[in-house]
Amino acid sequence: MQMLRGMFGILMTLLNSRRPVTRKKLAEKFEISERTVSRYIDAMSADCDIPVTASYGTGGGYMLADNYRLHETYFTKDEYERVLACLGAVDKELDDEIMLAVRDKFLNLKSAADDEKFFLNGEKLVIDSTAWHSPNEYRNTISAISKAIDGTNTVEMDYIDKRDSRTKRKFDPYTLVLKEGIWYVYGWCRVRNDFRLFKISRIKSLIITDEKFERNTSGDVHEKLKEQFIDREKVNIRLRCDSEALSAVEEWLGPESVKDDADGTYEAEGYVYSEDLLIKKLLSLGSHVKVISPPYVAEELLTEMKRAANLYRSE
Repeated sequence: MQMLRGMFGILMTLLNSRRPVTRKKLAEKFEISERTVSRYIDAMSADCDIPVTASYGTGGGYMLADNYRLHETYFTKDEYERVLACLGAVDKELDDEIMLAVRDKFLNLKSAADDEKFFLNGEKLVIDSTAWHSPNEYRNTISAISKAIDGTNTVEMDYIDKRDSRTKRKFDPYTLVLKEGIWYVYGWCRVRNDFRLFKISRIKSLIITDEKFERNTSGDVHEKLKEQFIDREKVNIRLRCDSEALSAVEEWLGPESVKDDADGTYEAEGYVYSEDLLIKKLLSLGSHVKVISPPYVAEELLTEMKRAANLYRSE
């Protein structure tokens, strides 16, 4: 217990210091020997994966790597809020640089946790791996798959296909893929003995095993992405939309495909995948879009809307 307290005290000291802290200063602060400080530092690096670096010479000492952040799960939600409340209560009495540093560190825990929901984050590009309605829905699955890819670990997963058939299978994950706003994982399926592309939203549970795999270099994720849609028919579609759906239609078919009509509506044309993908897309645009051609697409859309209306009439 004493060692844990000492390690945590050293960690908090390094977190709150912008300069290297000498072994002597740490020993004096926690009333332990310099040799004990070295032992605690070694344990922090080896056993806790805390990136403590050392510099030598004038101005040297111990410090944390620049990209290290204390995760907020060191504290429960109640503990975190209680500490902030206590800091606020003594803010006026202890209004100095140390208090400011401590408060900033605790507030930084929250912003660090918020940043983690982004799968890729930068000044020029942000890819948010989460959904609007459930921010944590995909993060854990994507993180686990990413970890398995890095460690070349086979995973076991429960997967539900588009026919609602549930299977348990072993899978060697190679690559995470984002296509048309949908996340997939590509790799080698042990059940089918072939390369497969699985939709992450259909993975209901996933376990990283200790079993290692070697990548099969004969696979090509780009060719597999083409195969996913190669058997689907495409159709030239013409439609009319109002200003409410304009941005969505431009995003779907491209701004160059949209023309402004004199009556305040817009006409658009594009070559798109048909069947269920097209009907679902049109339904998502609601009453703001009307299909002009081909007639059979308009009929299929009308049939699906009638089915939906009948569900509510029957109730």
